[in-house]
Amino acid sequence: MRWQPAASRDGQGDMQEAQTRCSWSSLTFILLVYWQLRKRGRPMKFFALALALIFSLASSTGDQAIEGSGRIEPALAGRKDVLLFCDFETDDWWRAWGIQKPPANTSLVDGEEAFKGKSLKVTVPRDEHMGTSFAYKFRQQTGAEPEEIYFRYTLKFDPDWRNATSGGKLPGISGTYGKAGWGGRRVYGSDGWSARGLFDTRPGASYTTVGFYCYHADMKGIYGEHWAFKPNLQHGRWYSVEQYCKLNTPAGAEGKGRNDGILGGWIDGEFAFEKTDIRFRDLSTLRIEEIWMNVYHGGATPVPSDNIHLYLDNIVIARAPIGPARVEQSQRAAPRSLQR
Repeated sequence: MRWQPAASRDGQGDMQEAQTRCSWSSLTFILLVYWQLRKRGRPMKFFALALALIFSLASSTGDQAIEGSGRIEPALAGRKDVLLFCDFETDDWWRAWGIQKPPANTSLVDGEEAFKGKSLKVTVPRDEHMGTSFAYKFRQQTGAEPEEIYFRYTLKFDPDWRNATSGGKLPGISGTYGKAGWGGRRVYGSDGWSARGLFDTRPGASYTTVGFYCYHADMKGIYGEHWAFKPNLQHGRWYSVEQYCKLNTPAGAEGKGRNDGILGGWIDGEFAFEKTDIRFRDLSTLRIEEIWMNVYHGGATPVPSDNIHLYLDNIVIARAPIGPARVEQSQRAAPRSLQR
């Protein structure tokens, strides 16, 4: 990993604040139980039993990462900073995201198409733009929105992605709050921001460029800026893509935030992109709202010919560097059935 963030992170501070509030609530409840038992002359063994039950419930929930299935990568086992691990091995994987049904244009696949076990297949239909769109919302899932986050997923473009004729959007990190930061809704530092993933495919090509598509407070036009990763991704093989976002310092007396926000990227664990002078926001109320799982063709241009597809797997959201998912040598080349 390129960065070595300080042990005390702004994003973790919000989580710790929420945990502190929870701890004070638990202590207040314990004292209330103690007072009621003393008032009613109950034996102290009842208080001991109640105390044991409270601590048992706290320990069973506080140390648990939210997982999409019962399995987790060995390198991530036991890590308390992991907020989500989703490997699509269960049919109701979408419940871990806090959504009510499977997202549009998605299906589970296995065999040659999959990374390991099952993977999520996303289809962008002919003459349409939208592949899929769903999100992990931090306040809903954890009680607080961080200012720093790591996000990783494995990705494979199907060889039919050569039929893409435009750039578009991939999963990324955002804080639009439904106000600004997508679809030509320019941001001004007080309304929203976004750093979705980016893809750029030349018609007929066997590879695609990925990167960030960023709406930030210093943008010049109404659409986001394109910041590309290196190297390009070959169609038909799996890659591990990791993103990092740290929001800039919000405004002081001048009313303008500092240009010290950071975006970073890795491909298969190798450094691929860094930008350290971004002004996402002016207000401290703008945080990292969500991980936005968006697949969208365009711009203005829909998919012109046949359906196109990509595959996702082993999604991780964490407060510390994640590292690449293990991509076996056999998975680096496209299976013969997909080499078309």
